[in-house]
Amino acid sequence: MDLIVFLKKFILYLTILYVLWIPIAGKYFSYSVVAVDATNFFLFYLPLNLIPFVALMLATPIERSRMLKFIFFGLVLTICFNLSIVILQIIFSSFQTDLLYLYAIGRIAFPFLLWIAFTHEIIFVLKNE
Repeated sequence: MDLIVFLKKFILYLTILYVLWIPIAGKYFSYSVVAVDATNFFLFYLPLNLIPFVALMLATPIERSRMLKFIFFGLVLTICFNLSIVILQIIFSSFQTDLLYLYAIGRIAFPFLLWIAFTHEIIFVLKNE
């Protein structure tokens, strides 16, 4: 499997997942939430960075049982990452803007870093082929 095939599969899965997300997105974006409000955690923090991670895992040539295990653990780790930012914002309210900056970078990078961590032996072997 070469890079072009992988990128095509990734874009296809990403598109499908975001199209499936559209009916939910109207309600999701209609809520007005505060970044530090832990009661609105599932409305504000979770969904958008889960979709690229799942699409990356689906596009990676890996056996299904291993892929499902990686997706499950990746989603749990992503939720823990998001929850830790909420807790840190509540505890260290004087550093709230710095934590939001960290979260903004982490929200984009975390799914890709998880994907590399879970599949490094597969993707680097594919690169050498």
